[in-house]
Amino acid sequence: MKRILRLFDAFETEYVEPYKSSWIKAKLKRQDDLRAVAEALKEEGLRSLVTVSPTDFPDESRMEMNYFFEDLQTKRNCWLKCDIPRTPDQCRIDSLTPLFAGADWSEREAFSMFGVDFADHPDLRPIIVSQDFYGKAPFRKDFDWEAHEADTLNHLKTIVNDFEKEQQNSDANLDPDGSETVLNWGPTHPASGPIRLKVHCDGEEVIGIDPDIGYVWRALEHLVTQKDFIGAIVAVERLCFMDNINSMVGYCMAVEEIAEIQITPFAAWMRVLLGETARISSHMMGLGGFFNMMGLHTLAMWNMDVREFFLDFLESYSGARIATAAIEPGGVRYGLQSNMLDELQKALDKFDATKEDIRSIFVKNPTMKLRAGTLGILTTDMIEQYALCGPVARAGGVRTDIRLDEPYAAYSEVEMAYITQETGTAKDRFTQLFNELEQSVDIIKQAKKRIEAGIADGEFNPTKDHMVKVPKKLPKGEAISRVEWARGEVLMHLVTEEKAKSPYRLKMKAPSFNHTMMLDHLLRGQTLSDIPLVFGSLYICQGDLDR
Repeated sequence: MKRILRLFDAFETEYVEPYKSSWIKAKLKRQDDLRAVAEALKEEGLRSLVTVSPTDFPDESRMEMNYFFEDLQTKRNCWLKCDIPRTPDQCRIDSLTPLFAGADWSEREAFSMFGVDFADHPDLRPIIVSQDFYGKAPFRKDFDWEAHEADTLNHLKTIVNDFEKEQQNSDANLDPDGSETVLNWGPTHPASGPIRLKVHCDGEEVIGIDPDIGYVWRALEHLVTQKDFIGAIVAVERLCFMDNINSMVGYCMAVEEIAEIQITPFAAWMRVLLGETARISSHMMGLGGFFNMMGLHTLAMWNMDVREFFLDFLESYSGARIATAAIEPGGVRYGLQSNMLDELQKALDKFDATKEDIRSIFVKNPTMKLRAGTLGILTTDMIEQYALCGPVARAGGVRTDIRLDEPYAAYSEVEMAYITQETGTAKDRFTQLFNELEQSVDIIKQAKKRIEAGIADGEFNPTKDHMVKVPKKLPKGEAISRVEWARGEVLMHLVTEEKAKSPYRLKMKAPSFNHTMMLDHLLRGQTLSDIPLVFGSLYICQGDLDR
């Protein structure tokens, strides 16, 4: 960390300071220094730009740019800031895409939502938003949502007309005597969900893929600013219902940091217990979806059967099987009753009784090995350059896991180790998910044992220790939090104003965004039949992709 601190000696800064054990936080005085600082950070080993997060301050006529850099090898991180003018003709800053390939879509998102122009960006087009939002910067504080939503009919016409023009241009740019064409894969393709892949192909061979995302865009980062700190949970958990628990944990950690409160040890263990249950629920869907895309549906049905037992536990705890709203700032929402742990034990027993069948029939499946064993290879360099994370990164041999790298909740007391594969193929990503299922079950058993012991010896009061009070108004502040979500790292960047009743800004960085960006790189030169398999192996969730 000292090397990163010294790196800033060559630049003019407003401040450079430690932030958490593995983070340095710094703000540049001059936006023109951004690219030079970013290059120096990359040379120091911080080769991943995780995301870009603008914050709009119209009263101060500035846009504050936030960049989050990560070194996956040494677990060092840097939060870098600088200000730029917010007026449309001056809201411009150098693109970091020439240095960090993963900056591509993050900068396009900042361009679409905040109107930030990135000089030298190779392909600065709108992303996520539909055509009626082009050029309007909907996340700026002075955007008029009511006026926009009042003109729905014209917006629909804009979207339809734009699509028709795109189709005409695609046809005009193709050789009428050749075999090349552009296929629209989706947006309702059963293998990909509400996403459109514009597939440029020559016969069966894929020439390139341009993903068109945003079909389930709900402007979650704007919606949370319309809620109080508790009410924002309903938007945060909609990042993806397959693992809504861990996204709520991440948000609550940021709120708790600004509020300067500590949750109880009992609540910390409950967050582990609930979080791993949600991870299992998500992984089972991911494994089933992978086989579905090969046209083999049995695993999905088997997994749905086992998954129901884990959902029974979530229902016994929260009253809901999917949208649980079970985590809130200050701890976990409800106390714990003994019968709830009985439901959890049924789920653990069911998993233990079926896992060997799943391993022998599906993990060792010769068709899966033949189809996926050489497809979709992600190297360590690609993982770092594109800021990939979670099971996708670990399947490529990268030892990264926020539960170990930056422990939260009670994970510092959990016995666990990195699980990785070697070659980064689609098959490795499938195997990774199955192995992580076993790991999560083991962690749940540890958490269950610790909670039961704490209750038995009087250390934990399961009806009172679940929550500590959080003030309704928060001070002016800023925090980031990171959790190991089912699909990978989720980073929350929370900004509050003085005596705040709701978030001023919440950036939700989720993994499917960067992972979807890899489709073009992984599928060029492959065949059309390889698309669903590679797509399925990247473990993409539409909710977290579009937010």
